Amino acid sequence: MVSQEELMRKVMDNVSTTLVENLRTVIAETVEREITKSLTSALVESEFHKRLSRDMRKGLQKIYKEIAQAAQTSHAPAEAPALTPSQADADRLFSEASQQLGEILVTTEQATVDIMDIVERHFELQPEAAVILDNLKAGTATPDDIERLSAMHGQLGDDLVTIMTTLSFQDLTGQRIKKIVAALQAIESTVVELFLSSGLLMKAHAETPDRDLDELEAETRKAVSELKGPTRDASQANIDDMLAQLGL
Repeated sequence: MVSQEELMRKVMDNVSTTLVENLRTVIAETVEREITKSLTSALVESEFHKRLSRDMRKGLQKIYKEIAQAAQTSHAPAEAPALTPSQADADRLFSEASQQLGEILVTTEQATVDIMDIVERHFELQPEAAVILDNLKAGTATPDDIERLSAMHGQLGDDLVTIMTTLSFQDLTGQRIKKIVAALQAIESTVVELFLSSGLLMKAHAETPDRDLDELEAETRKAVSELKGPTRDASQANIDDMLAQLGL
């Protein structure tokens, strides 16, 4: 007959065995679940940053393209060259844009100096011309006075042509300035949109890390589109407010 002590020992052994097996199963399932969750989270996080990096690269490529178009001379082809987003490209493109502005400054300064010289020369001739005109009115003008006045008139005509020729720089300068201004506006728009979209996407992902990335991207694009809006003043106020919230 089994004693009570042996019976208790067998019961304890059975309970211990069952408990150990159950604990092993629970621990294994828990570890597996946590590992799966961690791996899934890591994959989602990796995909999120991959998409964010892709959007950043697209935005930078667009900026480089705008700078390249602004840097082209009037004799360059209309199509901008294919670009790769590198520091060397950025340095070169900014240098070319800076060179355009430098050429505008030099051309404008030289034209201003030439025109001012012509104007000053005719200011200096005015007293002499006034004397000759007085002589003509009084009937005391000499043939030399007439010849001198005729020479002044001829010089004035030549100088007016020179002024008109000198002012032709404004066409080329205007084209260069328009290119640069258009590029700056496009760059500003791209940078703001890039900052807003990436900032809103990062903020939304931080608040709801488990949400579908495609859904987050769609909502972000919609939010940025609504911020830009149809009304310029209201849109700019909304954008400024959102930029302030994002720390810029």
